[in-house]
Amino acid sequence: MVLLAVLIFIVCYYLIFPFIRPISNLERNNKSATIVEVLNNKEVIVHERPYDKLSKKYKFDNVFEPSSKQIEVYNIVVNPLLDEVLAGYSCTVFAYGQTGTGKTFTMEGINSDSTLHWQSDSSAGIIPRSLSHMFDKLQLLEAQEYTIRVSFLELYNGDLFDLLSPNDDATKIRLYEDTSKKGAVIIHGLNEVTVHNKSEVYKILEKGSEKRQTAATLMNAQSRSLPLFFITIEI
Repeated sequence: MVLLAVLIFIVCYYLIFPFIRPISNLERNNKSATIVEVLNNKEVIVHERPYDKLSKKYKFDNVFEPSSKQIEVYNIVVNPLLDEVLAGYSCTVFAYGQTGTGKTFTMEGINSDSTLHWQSDSSAGIIPRSLSHMFDKLQLLEAQEYTIRVSFLELYNGDLFDLLSPNDDATKIRLYEDTSKKGAVIIHGLNEVTVHNKSEVYKILEKGSEKRQTAATLMNAQSRSLPLFFITIEI
């Protein structure tokens, strides 16, 4: 079995950060061979076949080894974006990879002790960690009034569903082109929820995940489903 488990982050102005996932116990027991070799923090070699001399070298903005921690990924990929968000810019972190590369764990993490700080919480994913960090930044700025709202939707087989709708099931919503702004779109009827701390963020992630579609494919029950999490900050 050949193992190629690479999670790709694409942020804002197209910075690309591959994260080489560590092998699982099952893969280790099956003696799966890895074909990705990390040369340094910017380069990897991908072998055509296990132990084959035929290979290709690729260069990226930063490469994360299998031993990289959640906080390391956050500090390099997301931390620099928060100041841009506070300056009024829209930013996107897009995790791309095949089923099993660790996208959900990296983006959402595992619900942990609410008292842990974003810098010391080893289990927090990018979404709850970035929101916790943003709360800290806003307090340091001594912003008298600010609101952080989030929305959670799913793109499934070409349709959009609101994962935070008050209904038991996800509500189908529509996307419209905003004629007043070139290239902009409007999602009609999308629910937004105000959040105040990390615990509320995890509850929202859990609520949304329960409503995701589960049409099975050969790879995974949710491999046709793309979740999208939006954060809106008003100061």
